[in-house]
Amino acid sequence: MNPALLETSSPETAAARLPAGSTERVYRLREELLHTTPSLCAERGLLITEAYERHAGDPPVLRRAKALAHILANMSITIAPGEIIVGNQASAPRAAPLFPEYLVDFLADEIDEFAQRRADVFTVDATVKQHILETIVPAWHGRTLNDRAMALMTPDVLGAQKAGVISGRGNITSGDGHIILNLEKVIAIGLEGILAEAEAALANLDPYQASEFKKRPFLEGAIISLRAAIDFAARFAVEAERQAALPETTPERRAE
Repeated sequence: MNPALLETSSPETAAARLPAGSTERVYRLREELLHTTPSLCAERGLLITEAYERHAGDPPVLRRAKALAHILANMSITIAPGEIIVGNQASAPRAAPLFPEYLVDFLADEIDEFAQRRADVFTVDATVKQHILETIVPAWHGRTLNDRAMALMTPDVLGAQKAGVISGRGNITSGDGHIILNLEKVIAIGLEGILAEAEAALANLDPYQASEFKKRPFLEGAIISLRAAIDFAARFAVEAERQAALPETTPERRAE
């Protein structure tokens, strides 16, 4: 965090510089975000590579769930000064995590251009570049969702796509989207409530019915994912307690 943005100012000074409807806390967090240059973070790319190699024999839904659990258990977590709503997707502010399971070859092709292009600039430090070129790209080359989707397309579809008649590339080169989560249920019974439902459904499966047996990998994956999300939240609770115990933490911040 930029120390200059954290300097204590009088209420009059703070009020004079704040945009309408903003608060001092939100202003500082926003300024810090805007003054941070985006970068690439290899952490998620490395973790999902490890998990996919470790669980290569599992059904896809279980492999995916175990990869999520591995990522959430091992990725860096941070609670920045002034933050109340916590959560991060990479090891540094404004860092972009990598999703090599969808598309990976462009990283090798463009890695030296990210910091030089006119728009959407990303810095790439030497260690991250090494991880990408020596570990992540070789592990996923020819094995991505994009590779599989392109291999299934007929020549006429590929030709139409190349000519720009059709697109759809975003659906095969990026993560899952167009999903409406039942957040009302999450708020009502919590992740632990949904976990209990999944565990009960798994326990009640009839192992002698093929239609029931096919549900097992999904339910097992749901249980793994829910436990991973709960444990991930607990990691932030531990970090908050650690920061609260630091001698330099102010009483006001400790109370938060």
